[in-house]
Amino acid sequence: MDSRCTGVFEDQYSRSVGTIVRAQSHYFYDTVRQIIGTSVIPRSETFTVGDYGCHDGSSSQDIVEYLLGVLRKHHGDKITVHIIYEDATSNDYNALVKNVNRNARESRNQKVFVSMCPTSFYRQCLPDATFNVILCFWSAHFMPRPVSYKDSLNKFPDGSRSECDAVAALASEAWQRFLLIRANEIKSGGHMLLIVPAEDTERKYGECSVHLQNLWVAITTVWRLLRDMQHVTQCEYEAANYPGYSRTEDELRAPFLDEASPVVKAGLRIKSLLIQHERIHIMQETGNTQDLDSSIPKFVSTIRSWTEYMFRQALSSRSSEYRRDLINSFYDLLVEYIKQQDMYTSEWDNIIAYIVIMKK
Repeated sequence: MDSRCTGVFEDQYSRSVGTIVRAQSHYFYDTVRQIIGTSVIPRSETFTVGDYGCHDGSSSQDIVEYLLGVLRKHHGDKITVHIIYEDATSNDYNALVKNVNRNARESRNQKVFVSMCPTSFYRQCLPDATFNVILCFWSAHFMPRPVSYKDSLNKFPDGSRSECDAVAALASEAWQRFLLIRANEIKSGGHMLLIVPAEDTERKYGECSVHLQNLWVAITTVWRLLRDMQHVTQCEYEAANYPGYSRTEDELRAPFLDEASPVVKAGLRIKSLLIQHERIHIMQETGNTQDLDSSIPKFVSTIRSWTEYMFRQALSSRSSEYRRDLINSFYDLLVEYIKQQDMYTSEWDNIIAYIVIMKK
């Protein structure tokens, strides 16, 4: 991924996940005001914004509009802005183009220019010192290559110690690599704003230790059921591993702690890092059990928008009809399984890290 949502439920990303992430991005409004209010931008210089792991551009829509408004307030309508949307080559750029064009038509600022960059963010995507601001929402946790668990879709619930250690080592390497490449691309004095799923293993900030703990139990349980019913093979079962890694606060901070660290030498510093527990959106929207039951299919549709690709790629040797029918059955079973669970416990929490990084 950057953001690898594929399949028939892609539109659900914009309608649900995009809406959720846009609301979360409001956390950075004060930061945006501070960045722009203290930035000296020469009249001839372009203010450049990157949206990394952009998917269809819906997640960053609110903060980009807010940023443009603050730029106009401080620097007038004549400031030139360049927004560069980055994602993997597998991204649906048609959806991105439609969203970006619609937003451009609605914008009153004629000096906003847009580009797209189909390059993995584990490579350098733009020339050195390109960006004033980089946004990266719900993407930096994805790994540069597939991970492997024999009996679990994620390290939780049933990754073995050796599997989890191997994936943690890869995640540490990937985090440093991501940061060092971005350090090249950000201008001196520039900033990076990230939202990533996290873990709270010591329960410093809430009662849950694993991001969406019970959701991963549910997904794994239903996928195992299909294996045990021989609808999928053991190889297909293992091939559906989730290639993301939710880091702890210590893991997120690790590259910044040592003055000898390559990340610190590259000039990056953490300005702020907040770990926050948030109830999943259907728990925020519903008031009683009856409402919750009717909302669970919508919740599963949201989950499907960012998990379906796992099962599609695991079943890649099957016919398109078999894949479609089995994946539909999987999500139908997931709805029924979740309806039997107590969703009022903390084990359904999102654990989210909001991070602001500056380059000296």
